[in-house]
Amino acid sequence: MSAPAHTPSPAGERIAVEARALAVLDRALPFLGPGLALLLGLVALGHRSLDIDEAAAVGAAEGSFADVLERALSDDPARAGYLALLQPVSAWNDAEIWVRLPSVVAAVVAAIAAYRLGRRLAGRHAGAAASLILASSVGVVSLSRSVGPLSLALAAMLVSSALFARAVDRGNTLWWVVYALSAVALPLTHPIAASALAAQVAALVVARREVDLRLAVPAIGVAVLESAFFLTAAVLDRADAGDGAGPLELTDVAFGAGRALGWSPVVAALAVWGMITLHRQSTAGEGRWKAALVAGLAAFPLLAVLVAGIALPVFPRTALTVAAGGVALGAGVGLVAIPDRGLRLASLAAVAAVAVAALATAATEDADQDWRAAARLVREQTTARDTVVVLPQRARPAFEYYASGIRPSTVGRGEAVTVVIAGDPSLAVATARHVVAPPRFALLSEESAGTRLGVQRWVRP
Repeated sequence: MSAPAHTPSPAGERIAVEARALAVLDRALPFLGPGLALLLGLVALGHRSLDIDEAAAVGAAEGSFADVLERALSDDPARAGYLALLQPVSAWNDAEIWVRLPSVVAAVVAAIAAYRLGRRLAGRHAGAAASLILASSVGVVSLSRSVGPLSLALAAMLVSSALFARAVDRGNTLWWVVYALSAVALPLTHPIAASALAAQVAALVVARREVDLRLAVPAIGVAVLESAFFLTAAVLDRADAGDGAGPLELTDVAFGAGRALGWSPVVAALAVWGMITLHRQSTAGEGRWKAALVAGLAAFPLLAVLVAGIALPVFPRTALTVAAGGVALGAGVGLVAIPDRGLRLASLAAVAAVAVAALATAATEDADQDWRAAARLVREQTTARDTVVVLPQRARPAFEYYASGIRPSTVGRGEAVTVVIAGDPSLAVATARHVVAPPRFALLSEESAGTRLGVQRWVRP
């Protein structure tokens, strides 16, 4: 007997289930990248102790909002926007997890902006791929789990670029005004965020025949003028910075570029292919601004660091991570543009495998500086008749964050001296001799609290 006409076949049921699953996945596309960014940012967020730079940022956010903002604008304009965001959080609760939370939120915003911009450039699937690649990049995850302005700068760069792309497409006054406001805020997050403005200027030059220049030029001109004033102030302040940054070295630049790529040659190849695809998809010269924008977001941070590093102390290892935005956009477009389905899936698997390996490696690395452990060692060793010295001086906020009640001295005195030294462990003893002045004190013991942090006990012989 034949089956009733209304009885579904197994093959039909399977097709229906697959269709429903694809429909659910399609609706979830905008949330995949932001959800992953939130998850990776929150995992063990308060496990690692603050390092020197993080503790300095928390210390700079202490006080009333007006006082913090005034100090930032006069003493540290490069972090003014970030400190304005951090101050309310720190005033409410300055535990590690809470002062790092703004960076997690910024990473989620960056993933949302990457999706929106990628969708406008090459469709929803390209946007979702770019958002996922960005969220899983080990360099971006590292920024999202740290106290510092670079995660906010990355988010600002992508949000501003997404608004720029919308203004180019819509072409009305409202969107150019909204874009101009976002572009003006770029250097307030971090000076390197202004490299996104350079990328947008380059894209506007390419798209000059596709937009109403009477609206576009004033909008971008206001942002350029404001950025020029603010960057000048930041350069003058940065010239004599005492935060440990040194001269520009190619090894640091290479390391920073590796972080921007997520240490993935597959992502690098896909990013190049994505930019080529965007260029090829332009018709009669229209749409080439898309490739220019993505290429600028990936390349101009590197150019900015190289130019600034000629005369100023810079941190290319961390600063260059913001190029991950342009890299992820290019890689997302390149991944979706692969015509062969098998090769596309293999490329996706390779991207995921490298990202998981990089994240796992970073999670298992020994901490450079465990200030929580250092404070515990000091409490166990120090008596009321001893002194504590922290070197270098800029490391004192990190120690005081975990050892409240112990006031460090600048020279060794008393019955014994405990010296906490951050930096190259091979130079630790020689550095400590300057504050304990042997033969008044002799080294009794030395314990490590991380690969680049030690606690020495000096006593009178």
